[in-house]
Amino acid sequence: MIKIPEQIKDFFYFSKGERNGISLLIILIILVIASSLLYPLFVPKTETNYQKFQKEIEEFENSLQKSNKTGSLNKLNRYIENRYDTLELFYFDPNSTTKESFEKLGLTSKQITTINNYMSKGGRFYVKDDFRKIYGIRHFQFLKLKPYILLADKLNNEKQAYEKSTTNNQGYMPDTLFHFNPNTTSREEWFKLGLKENQIKTINNYVSKGGVFYKKEDLKKIYGITDETYKKLEPFIKIESIRPNKVEKTTIYIELNSTTVNELVQINGIGDYLANGIIRYRQKLGGFVKKGQLLEIKNFPENTFTKIEAQLTVDTKKIKKINLNFSEVQDFVKHPYLNYHQAKTIVQYRTDNGPYQTISTLLEKKIMPTNAFNKIKPYLSIN
Repeated sequence: MIKIPEQIKDFFYFSKGERNGISLLIILIILVIASSLLYPLFVPKTETNYQKFQKEIEEFENSLQKSNKTGSLNKLNRYIENRYDTLELFYFDPNSTTKESFEKLGLTSKQITTINNYMSKGGRFYVKDDFRKIYGIRHFQFLKLKPYILLADKLNNEKQAYEKSTTNNQGYMPDTLFHFNPNTTSREEWFKLGLKENQIKTINNYVSKGGVFYKKEDLKKIYGITDETYKKLEPFIKIESIRPNKVEKTTIYIELNSTTVNELVQINGIGDYLANGIIRYRQKLGGFVKKGQLLEIKNFPENTFTKIEAQLTVDTKKIKKINLNFSEVQDFVKHPYLNYHQAKTIVQYRTDNGPYQTISTLLEKKIMPTNAFNKIKPYLSIN
């Protein structure tokens, strides 16, 4: 028989209190194990429904996307609006305007695509407000472009409404046709008469190379002018008697700040439509300070200006000026050389610092850059 050493015996010896503690611990361990095994039998299994929580998450994410979309849209609107402070707008007929011209007018690629899709499906623009109906055209954008749209403001009666419904594919409208001399008609006038870009280029090339229309039928000989086009325009063609190789010219001198439409059309190269454009721009400016401002009228033919420049004079005493100390934002912003931000800054500085003592304060206080100041300076006063 193996004899166990006394030291080992002492190690495995427990007092009565220790034996009771060990027994209690064993019982507790058994109870814990048993409860974990029996719990599923007595407590029904439930599944947590995360749908409501997921829905709340999705709604929150959608609100963020909507907020971002709105923010992006506002940024886009501000970007487009700011562009119009730098663009030089020009007259156009949306029925025949090219993609490149639309881009110069500040339209985005998406807006141009929408217009082209509308036109390709047989859509047409009959009055200026039709352009506003194009999806994506902003309200402020339309207001900027409206004065330059070569369409009627509205259909005044049932007869015009009927004519609108029966307008042919060439795009002529009875209220846009007018008498014209093909030897002196401008690009804008040709557009208003319904001609397309390629037809106008052909005519201008012909005239620039010395070509002359001696009789109505000569227009029909131009490449691209169809019989249908000629029949529409023929009643409105007016050509004074011209002897071949001897075109009589009368030299007329015009003062730009007092002239009238009737006087302007007497100048060789100026038609009714271009003459009205000169008068309208003069009214916006408050008068011309130099002859070269005619070229600020978008698409004013440079060759025409070169030919007539010597016949023009400018009396700067007739300029209508804007008083820096009494005019309000709406008065300043009407001028083509000032944008809304500049107008507001001018008035705010006056409110904060009192009346302007000199016009040059605008430059000294950096209210506007030098080039902008030099352009607007002749139109300002402090008296």
